[in-house]
Amino acid sequence: SQREQIEEAVRRQHEIVRNLCSAAWSDAMIAWVHVKAMRVFVESVLRYGMPPCFAAYIVSPKPGQTSNARKSLADILGKQGNAGPGGDKMAAGADDDAEEYFPYVSFSFTPFQVMREGKSSDDVEFWA
Repeated sequence: SQREQIEEAVRRQHEIVRNLCSAAWSDAMIAWVHVKAMRVFVESVLRYGMPPCFAAYIVSPKPGQTSNARKSLADILGKQGNAGPGGDKMAAGADDDAEEYFPYVSFSFTPFQVMREGKSSDDVEFWA
């Protein structure tokens, strides 16, 4: 019947759009991560004065452990003094601007999560 033909056409079109969105989503996420990686590089070299040869890591603390993780990182990395040339000035400037200052590069990255049946979507924060 005509209704069944239309339903089949809608199902095929839905599948095509779903596949296109899936491919576009992947490309968008890859581009987003690359932008974050470039920001880490620029911040590390220009703000903290690091040589352009360094390692970057993503830290994902357990829920509720964010402040403990930041304190541990600051304790470990703060032993090297305020990062980069003019670290004292940057820390004081951050206080004046009501910004947080860390002796390491910190960018929040909360990826979008797709809800799947039977699974919950918890916010996860990544730092680089």
